[in-house]
Amino acid sequence: MIELIYAIHSIGAFNRGTTDIKVLAAAFEQAFHIDLGDIYRTYVEIRARKKERTKFIDYMKESLIHRMDETDQK
Repeated sequence: MIELIYAIHSIGAFNRGTTDIKVLAAAFEQAFHIDLGDIYRTYVEIRARKKERTKFIDYMKESLIHRMDETDQK
Protein backbone atom coordinates (compact mmCIF):
# COMPACT_ATOMS: atom_id res chain seq x y z
CA MET A 1 0.00 0.00 0.00
CA ILE A 2 2.88 2.35 0.74
CA GLU A 3 4.24 1.77 -2.77
CA LEU A 4 0.87 2.85 -4.12
CA ILE A 5 0.76 5.94 -1.90
CA TYR A 6 4.22 7.03 -2.98
CA ALA A 7 3.35 6.42 -6.64
CA ILE A 8 0.17 8.49 -6.33
CA HIS A 9 2.14 11.23 -4.60
CA SER A 10 4.87 11.08 -7.26
CA ILE A 11 2.43 11.86 -10.07
CA GLY A 12 0.78 14.66 -8.09
CA ALA A 13 -2.65 13.05 -8.28
CA PHE A 14 -4.11 15.01 -5.35
CA ASN A 15 -4.37 18.79 -5.08
CA ARG A 16 -2.06 19.27 -8.09
CA GLY A 17 0.78 17.61 -6.21
CA THR A 18 0.64 19.84 -3.16
CA THR A 19 -0.60 17.20 -0.72
CA ASP A 20 2.06 16.13 1.76
CA ILE A 21 2.89 12.41 1.69
CA LYS A 22 2.04 12.15 5.40
CA VAL A 23 -1.44 13.60 4.79
CA LEU A 24 -1.99 11.23 1.89
CA ALA A 25 -0.92 8.23 3.98
CA ALA A 26 -3.22 9.30 6.82
CA ALA A 27 -6.14 9.50 4.38
CA PHE A 28 -5.44 5.94 3.20
CA GLU A 29 -5.19 4.72 6.79
CA GLN A 30 -8.55 6.26 7.62
CA ALA A 31 -10.26 5.13 4.41
CA PHE A 32 -9.08 1.53 4.67
CA HIS A 33 -9.00 1.26 8.48
CA ILE A 34 -5.35 0.23 8.52
CA ASP A 35 -2.16 1.28 10.27
CA LEU A 36 0.68 1.74 7.80
CA GLY A 37 3.31 2.25 10.47
CA ASP A 38 6.41 4.26 9.62
CA ILE A 39 5.90 5.08 5.94
CA TYR A 40 9.30 6.74 5.66
CA ARG A 41 11.14 3.65 6.93
CA THR A 42 9.13 1.43 4.60
CA TYR A 43 9.98 3.72 1.68
CA VAL A 44 13.67 3.34 2.49
CA GLU A 45 13.19 -0.44 2.50
CA ILE A 46 11.40 -0.29 -0.87
CA ARG A 47 14.23 1.79 -2.33
CA ALA A 48 16.78 -0.72 -1.03
CA ARG A 49 15.24 -3.63 -2.92
CA LYS A 50 17.73 -5.05 -5.37
CA LYS A 51 15.12 -6.55 -7.68
CA GLU A 52 11.56 -5.44 -8.41
CA ARG A 53 11.62 -2.19 -6.49
CA THR A 54 7.92 -1.68 -7.25
CA LYS A 55 6.74 -5.27 -6.98
CA PHE A 56 3.29 -4.39 -5.60
CA ILE A 57 2.60 -1.87 -8.37
CA ASP A 58 4.00 -4.26 -10.99
CA TYR A 59 1.74 -7.03 -9.64
CA MET A 60 -1.30 -4.73 -9.74
CA LYS A 61 -0.55 -3.75 -13.33
CA GLU A 62 -0.14 -7.35 -14.47
CA SER A 63 -3.32 -8.41 -12.65
CA LEU A 64 -5.34 -5.63 -14.28
CA ILE A 65 -3.99 -6.47 -17.74
CA HIS A 66 -4.81 -10.14 -17.16
CA ARG A 67 -8.36 -9.21 -16.11
CA MET A 68 -8.84 -7.08 -19.22
CA ASP A 69 -7.46 -9.82 -21.46
CA GLU A 70 -9.88 -12.33 -19.91
CA THR A 71 -12.78 -9.91 -20.39
CA ASP A 72 -11.79 -9.39 -24.02
CA GLN A 73 -11.93 -13.16 -24.60
CA LYS A 74 -15.53 -13.45 -23.42
